[in-house]
Amino acid sequence: MKLKGIVSLFLLVIQLTSLGQEIKRVVSLAPSITENIYLIGAQDKLVGCTSYCTDAIRDGVQQVGSAVEINMEVLFAQQPDIVLAMKLTKTQDIETMKRLGVKVEIMDSPDNFDEICEQTLHIAELIGNKQEAQKVVEDARKRVEKIRQQSKQLPHSKIFFQLGANPVFTVLDHTFMNDYITFCNGENIATGLTKGTITRESVVLQNPDYMFIATMGGFGAEELATWKMYTGIKAIQNGGIFLIDSETSCSPTPANFVSALEDVFNDIKRK
Repeated sequence: MKLKGIVSLFLLVIQLTSLGQEIKRVVSLAPSITENIYLIGAQDKLVGCTSYCTDAIRDGVQQVGSAVEINMEVLFAQQPDIVLAMKLTKTQDIETMKRLGVKVEIMDSPDNFDEICEQTLHIAELIGNKQEAQKVVEDARKRVEKIRQQSKQLPHSKIFFQLGANPVFTVLDHTFMNDYITFCNGENIATGLTKGTITRESVVLQNPDYMFIATMGGFGAEELATWKMYTGIKAIQNGGIFLIDSETSCSPTPANFVSALEDVFNDIKRK
């Protein structure tokens, strides 16, 4: 690192106060964390974000790299009180931050809707806006419970949820996206798999009643056209194949989860 960067780090260490200080400057190293910060109304504390945090970039927040590749000099220049990261961030980068006196909180990827809500509340505990977070979570839980009750009237169905192509990649059970399926009285055709890759032949054999294709990576429309050629699948025969927005379905915040769940429920209900 250049001498200027080393001096900046040294000055930062001097300026850091006790761990009990009020959190005023936050760096987020994951888009979902950034979205949660906005969701609880704490975006005025955000001083650094990744190159994938679209709302923060639009608002002029300093980009510090991605969740995996961080520009440490730029990050330290923001003088954060805390850095919030997921486990994608390199261990050596995390250790560098800690060694230089920056508080770092590493979060797990949530495995279900309840853990999504708990993570939002945890972020609020760390940086403030706890009351707003509680309102957000309470509203999401009420809306989810309403859909779960309404879904009891839906016929039990087999559902395929696709996340990627070349190879085809599917939602596994024991993930928060599996809740979209089970909360709508559905059964994930990938239940029991330990890896997300799945062949088209396996999907055909499972013969799902509904198919949802996330728009991630821009492959959605192409995959939709490809699957429609498999006319032996119930979902194709009955018009039960849908695109679903990856911006909401794949990013674990309470608001995004509810939005995606409502999309899945409404698509199934219409059929």
